[in-house]
Amino acid sequence: MLSSFQEFDHAAWAATVNVSAQAAVAYINIRFLIPEFFEKRKYMLYGLIAFLVLFAFTKVHLTLVEPNLQTTSWGRELRFPRAFQFTRIYLFLFIILIISTAYKFAADRFQTLSRQSELAKKQLEIELETLKNQINPHFLFNTLNNIYTLAYLKDDNAAPMIMKLSELLRYMLYECQTQKVSLEKEVRFLENIVEMQKLKSETHFNRVSLEVRGIRSEHSIAPLLILGFVENSFKHSDLDVNHDGFIQIDLFVDDSKFICFTCTNTKREVEKMATESGGIGLLNTKKRLELIYGANYNLEITETADQYQVSLKLPAYEN
Repeated sequence: MLSSFQEFDHAAWAATVNVSAQAAVAYINIRFLIPEFFEKRKYMLYGLIAFLVLFAFTKVHLTLVEPNLQTTSWGRELRFPRAFQFTRIYLFLFIILIISTAYKFAADRFQTLSRQSELAKKQLEIELETLKNQINPHFLFNTLNNIYTLAYLKDDNAAPMIMKLSELLRYMLYECQTQKVSLEKEVRFLENIVEMQKLKSETHFNRVSLEVRGIRSEHSIAPLLILGFVENSFKHSDLDVNHDGFIQIDLFVDDSKFICFTCTNTKREVEKMATESGGIGLLNTKKRLELIYGANYNLEITETADQYQVSLKLPAYEN
């Protein structure tokens, strides 16, 4: 199009400079200005830097391309004021800035929708697998055996243990089908598990503790995330053989609205905790943490010769 007004080599050079300026403005806007300023709500700074970028590329454009047009039909040279040329180029690059911004937002929106669709698909797969592993057979069978023993011995703890087991099963089967549950309900669920553990014997009663604080009704959490860590502490503790053994569970919400969970237990020396900790339950818990919270959580597992500790920190949803 330009070659009809001026010589081909000059037109090709002008088109190259023009397209290069457009590409540079679009690239800087999409890769730097929008992520670093606009998306962080630094609108004034974004506008100022965008103005300077457009001004700089307009000056470069005018420096590289002589603002004269040579028509072939009339055979005379048309000269435009430099201010007119500057404004024309600046406004054109401004339009490129707007188009690239719209493109960035549209691309991010489509990417978000695609990621949400993939997340929903993966979440469904994890939920199906979680449903199969919600009721840990080892935990359930041990509980039933304990209830049978207590009932056979006509121990008064048999009836309370049956009641708590019923509450656990009801919570698992009917209240854990949503993406998040009330943190208060999750805490009551953990309290029932701890109480059942204490009912096994006087030794367990005195050495298993659960401390909860800072929990409010508006706090919520993905269901059954903490269960795997608590069950793991019961499974590997040495309460039956160590007079100084203990299981200490601490759960609270700090001032930053983060759920802080810590579970520390003494362990048997013969246990190979590093191997056991890679079981299906803990792997599923870690997968769910990654899918639900992304990088917005912190999980630390510390093991010494005689103790095992899990520390988890994640944001508390608010209803």
